[in-house]
Amino acid sequence: MTTNKYKNILSVLKQYYNELKSYSDILKHLAESKTVLGHELKERDRLRERLVRKTGMLKTLIIEVTGKQYYEQLMSKYDMWDEAFNPTFYLPSNRTAIAFCITATNEAIGKLKSAIEMGIRDEQGRVIEKLYGIDTEPPKAFIAHGGDSPALSKLKGFLEALGVKPLVVEEQPSEGRSVGENVDYYARQADCAIILATKGDIDGKTGKFIPRGNVLIEIGKAQELFKDRIIYLLQAGTKFPTDISEKVRERFTSQNMDKAFTKIAKELTKFGILRAVKP
Repeated sequence: MTTNKYKNILSVLKQYYNELKSYSDILKHLAESKTVLGHELKERDRLRERLVRKTGMLKTLIIEVTGKQYYEQLMSKYDMWDEAFNPTFYLPSNRTAIAFCITATNEAIGKLKSAIEMGIRDEQGRVIEKLYGIDTEPPKAFIAHGGDSPALSKLKGFLEALGVKPLVVEEQPSEGRSVGENVDYYARQADCAIILATKGDIDGKTGKFIPRGNVLIEIGKAQELFKDRIIYLLQAGTKFPTDISEKVRERFTSQNMDKAFTKIAKELTKFGILRAVKP
């Protein structure tokens, strides 16, 4: 195994550590607030869903590296990784478990960093090497689009080349969900959204092309979930409706998406989704 692969694991653990801290801060804020706002609850739920998925893959590694799985409180023993994400959000034990998870993750990061600096020659390095088969899950980008197109194919290929998984709802299993439920389900799994606004319908008032109706609906969903982690791509000859026309966007043609791809790479780096790993 190369050192770069260890560094990739280290990057994933650091991101997980930061998200655990953010989740802990949110729970603390909500527990202490007299007034709880709807968008705060949605942000809590969105972050919890992401952490539950990541914990399922990373906790085995962290437990092997640190030996930390349980904590004791009031003469009882708890699995910190299960207790941390108990949906009874306001229990003090919930926040206590998260604090233990944060400490264990930070310790795992420190030990892995030391192993890298030592050239992965110590026992800790061999433990991590044995466990490297764990899927560390690539970042995901939800794509709102108006149907199959050359632009969609190029966008998917570009994201995959960057190591980002494109989430196109039509390509995912529905498992009995309605169309709207499926969009919501997969959007909540993503780390950001890309709006691929190709020519769709004609605006009855202006006679100009606007994106298809489903794209406009999914823009609303994306703005609710991702706020400042949305990339808008607008095909030449197409206009956004006036309520979103002021959003920063990049135009493209079906023949040339170079500027759009440059914007995507810059924005994903700014979002913290793309990280340069030094050799």
